[in-house]
Order: sequence, then structure tokens, then C-alpha cells
Amino acid sequence: MILNTLIFLLIGFLGLFFGGKYVIVGLENISSRLGISHLLVGLTVLSIGTSLPEIAVSVMGGIDKFLGYSEFIDGIVIGNKIGSFLVQITLVLGILGLSQHIFVSKWILKREGPMLFISVFIFLIVAVDGVITRVDAGILVISYILYLILIIKSEKKIERIKNEKDLLDTEELEQVDFKPVEYVKKTYSLKKNVGIFLGGLLILLASAEITVLSAIELATEFSIPGDVVGIFIVGIGTSIPELSVDLTALRRKSQGIAVGDILGSNICDILLATGSGAIITDFNVPSILILFDIPILLGAISIAYISLYTEKVLKKWESIILISYFGLYTFLKLLFL
Repeated sequence: MILNTLIFLLIGFLGLFFGGKYVIVGLENISSRLGISHLLVGLTVLSIGTSLPEIAVSVMGGIDKFLGYSEFIDGIVIGNKIGSFLVQITLVLGILGLSQHIFVSKWILKREGPMLFISVFIFLIVAVDGVITRVDAGILVISYILYLILIIKSEKKIERIKNEKDLLDTEELEQVDFKPVEYVKKTYSLKKNVGIFLGGLLILLASAEITVLSAIELATEFSIPGDVVGIFIVGIGTSIPELSVDLTALRRKSQGIAVGDILGSNICDILLATGSGAIITDFNVPSILILFDIPILLGAISIAYISLYTEKVLKKWESIILISYFGLYTFLKLLFL
């Protein structure tokens, strides 16, 4: 029984990965066919695309709760968002930093860094009463849309300045050309690209449902709190696309994209992904997440931001600190389970 659950969970993770990938590929090609700007595609498809697993888990979790399937769903869905955020800002960033020194521009840090803290505080404000309502969900989604508008305007401003050939610090302009990391060599017709997109979307949603139901089964079988399953199982599983995309970006010497994706994806997870599910139905927020996990998350953001901002580079010893921080958090979380 348990083996079957673990197999289905693995299938769910694989489906989330490949489903999200095909959705991104389809959207990129459709956008290209329709003549949508490369900048807009990079900022939206790439940043939101790698968060599609978290969004899908929220949506399917919201549908399952609306249908009254399980009381574990709240902890799994909300825990997934916090877990994914924490995994990416510590474990994923640390793994990338161990593979090579990670350089990041001042422009990305000044814009995305503060927004990491702001997004968590917005989440904390709407969740502090123990429930995220549809109204709260609207606040989360609108906050993300405003953030997206802000970065699109800022990138357009940078492009305009570059075109006018003003003298700017080249470090501030490093890696602001958001070229998609994944691309398709073959050129398909618009009809085929729509098919790729819809097929990927179906795989993504079906895989999210398999993942949620498998996580519920594990929580029920072992009497594990839903938030723990959401953080350590679903959270790590849904962070695989970010790790894959970012490692690909590093191999292609696109360090700015790798760090930018981690920062942007986390903001998307906590705001858009959470709000997407809560629009369907209210989510209860376990008090332990507010009292323990959120402060730990804010500490992780602080360590990562300071490490990147001091010399605009993430060194290997700093990467080890980030990974160790996640290890300590895991120990404490499981110790008081």
C-alpha cells in the first residue's frame, strides 16, 4: 500500500515537471508566433512557468477541499508554498552556489530582494487570523499582478536606456535580457503549439491531483501533520523544475537568470500560487506555520540576501551555510513533530 502511494507520488512529481515544461514550451512558441515581445515572454512565462507545479497543487487542492475530500489538504497546500520557498532559497540556491560562484547584479537584488520580504509579510498579514479567505486570495493575486507590472516597466526602462546608449554601470545591466532557458529547436504551427500547451496543462493538472491525493494518503497512513508533508515532500518535489531550469541556466552561463528565477519564482509561489487555490475555497493555516516556519523563512531570506548583497556573489562557504540552515530547520521541525 505504502509502496503504491510512493510510486504514485513519484509519478505525480514527474508529471508536474514534464507538464510544466510543455506548458512553458507551448506558451513560448505561441507568444513568438503572435509576435509578443521577448521581454514580456521572459518575465512572465519563465517566472510563472517554473511555479506552475505549486499553482497546480493549490488549484487542485482547492477543488478537492471544496468537494470535501480531506482535512489534511489545508496543511499540505499551505505547507507546500512555504516549503517550496524555503527549499529554493536555501537548498536550491546552495546547490547552485556549490556548483560554481554565483554572481548577481545590483539591479536584480535591489528590485527582487525587498519584494521577497514584502511578499512574505503580505502572506503573514492575510494568514495571521488562521484562515486565507477568498478576499485574502484576491489581495495575494492582485499584489503579484502589481509586482509583475512593476518589473515589466522596470525592464522596459532598462531596455530603453540601453538603446539610447547612455553610460551606465554594466553590472546594473547584467542579465536583464530574460531569454527563456528552455527552448524548442523545431518550429511548429500555431495549432500544434496550442496542442502542446493544452496537453501539458492536462498533464500538469492530473499530476497535481495525483500528488495531492498521494500526499494525503501518506499523511493519513503515518498520522503526519499535513504541513510537514506539504513542506518536506510536496515542497521539495515541486521545487525540482526550478532546480532543473537554474542548473541549465548556469551551464549556459546565464547566472542572472538562475538567481532571478529563484527570487521571482518564490514571490510567485507565496502570492499567486497561494491565491490561486484560495480563490476556489478558504484555506486554514496551521498555527505552527505562523509561529515557527514563517520566522524561519524570514531568517533564510535574510541570510541569502546578505550573502548575495555583500559582494554580489554567492561563495561556496555561504552556500554551505544555506544548506546547513535548511538541515537545522529540518531537524528542529521533525524533532517537535
